[in-house]
Amino acid sequence: MKVVINGGGGVGEALADILSHEQHDITVIEQNPNRASALEGLLDCRVLAGTGSTPATLREADVGACDIFLAVTDCDEVNLLSCLIARKMGCPRSVARVRNPAFTADDPAVPIVELGIDQIIDPDEEAAREIVRLLRNPGTTQVIPLAGGAVIAAGMAVPKDSPWHGRTLADLDAAHEDLRYRVVVIRRDDRAIIPSGSDHIEAGDEIFVVAQPQIVKRMAGLIGRKPRLGQLDRVMVLGASDLGRCVAEMLQNESSVTLVDPRGQAAEGASEQLTRTLVIEGTGHDMDLLERVGLPQMDALVAVSDEEEMNLISCLYAKRLGVPRTIARVERPFYRPLMRTVDVDAAVSARQSTVNAILKYVRSGDIKAVARMRGISAEALELVPGPTAKVLNTPLRKLRFPRGALVGVVVRPQEVVVPDGDTQIRAGDHVVVFALQEAVRDVGRLFARRGGG
Repeated sequence: MKVVINGGGGVGEALADILSHEQHDITVIEQNPNRASALEGLLDCRVLAGTGSTPATLREADVGACDIFLAVTDCDEVNLLSCLIARKMGCPRSVARVRNPAFTADDPAVPIVELGIDQIIDPDEEAAREIVRLLRNPGTTQVIPLAGGAVIAAGMAVPKDSPWHGRTLADLDAAHEDLRYRVVVIRRDDRAIIPSGSDHIEAGDEIFVVAQPQIVKRMAGLIGRKPRLGQLDRVMVLGASDLGRCVAEMLQNESSVTLVDPRGQAAEGASEQLTRTLVIEGTGHDMDLLERVGLPQMDALVAVSDEEEMNLISCLYAKRLGVPRTIARVERPFYRPLMRTVDVDAAVSARQSTVNAILKYVRSGDIKAVARMRGISAEALELVPGPTAKVLNTPLRKLRFPRGALVGVVVRPQEVVVPDGDTQIRAGDHVVVFALQEAVRDVGRLFARRGGG
C-alpha cells in the first residue's frame, strides 16, 4: 500500500515507523527542513521537505497515486486544505487530524466528504474516550476495545503482594477455569514477551489480558489490586484544555466533576461550556486549594494539563491523600519510568490515542483494526479472514503461526472463544491476534486471501 503522510511530528513519525516496518510504501512531508533531515535518519521511508498544503509538494509526493493520504500536522487548516487538494489530485481516501470542534461537528453546510476527507480524528476526543474507559475499568493501565467492544485488551500492573507472583500461566488457567481470558503479552523491564503456558508472572510485570468486559472487571481483584468497583461518584480533572473539557463533558452526567485550571479565561470558558461541572480557578501545584475543594474525597483524579510534570506531581499528592484512582496525561516517553515511582495508576497519551485511531482507517481488507500498546513494541490486531485465507479450517496447533504472535480470542456472532490448540478459525470470525512488531507482516500474510498480499 502506498501512503502519503503530511506532517512529521510525533504522530506522523509513529505512523510512518509502524507502516514502513510492514513494508508499505511511505512518503512523509515535513515543512521544517531540520525536522525533515532528522526523520531521514530515523525512518526507513521517503521524506520530503516542503509544505504539504501546496499542489507542488503534493505532486512531488505523487499523492495522486497513493492509496491513502494522512494529514496529521498541528494545524487544522493545513490538514483540511491538503486533504482537499489530495482528493482533487486523485487520492481515493484521506484522514485528517482536526482539533477544532467546529470542523468535527456534523454540519450539513460543509460535509467533510466535500472537503475530500473520509475521516476526521480529534486527538482530544480519542484520549478522553480512553480516560473514561480506564475510569470504568478500575485496576487497568490500558484499555483497548476490539471486535466492536465484544472483547477488550486490558493492561494490568502486578503488585508486589500479588497472589499471581511466581505462578505459571498454565497454573493460573487451571485455578480460574470459570474465567474465559487469555494473557497475551507480558511487559517486563520494557521487554514484550508473547507468553506460553510455561511462562510465569512476576511482581512488577504489566500483563495484558484479552476477555469480555465483565471478566476484565473481575480480574483486577484476582491479580491483587482491590479497586472500588462501580464507584465513580466524584472526579477531579486538572486542566481546562480541550482534553480536560472533553473528559469533564463525558463524565458530568454520571459523576460529580470538579475541573481546576489556573488560567482565568480558560476556567471561564469551561464554566460556560460545562453546565454540570464545578469549575475552579486554581493550579495543580496549590495543594492547599486542592484539599479545600475536596481532593481527599474524590474517587479519581485525572491530571491532563499541558504540564506533564505537574500532572505527575498532582497524582503523587492525590495518592498520599488516599485518592484510589489517578490518571495522568504523559506524552514524552522519558517520563514513563517515573510512573510507578509516583504511583500513577495509568497514563494516557493523546498522541498514541491518535495513532491508534488513524491506524483503524488505514487498514483495509482482512485487517479491521490495530492498536499499539504503550511502552512496548507489540500490537493488537483484529482480523477477519475471507473464505480463501490460509489460516482457515486447520487446528491452531498445526498452523505454522509466526514466532512472536499469539491468537487471543475468536469472536463469533453468538460466542467468544478462548482458543486452544484444537480450535479452527472459520471464515468471517473476528480473530484478535497479539504480535510483536516484527511478526505483524507474517500474521497479515497468514490471514490474507490466497492470491492476495
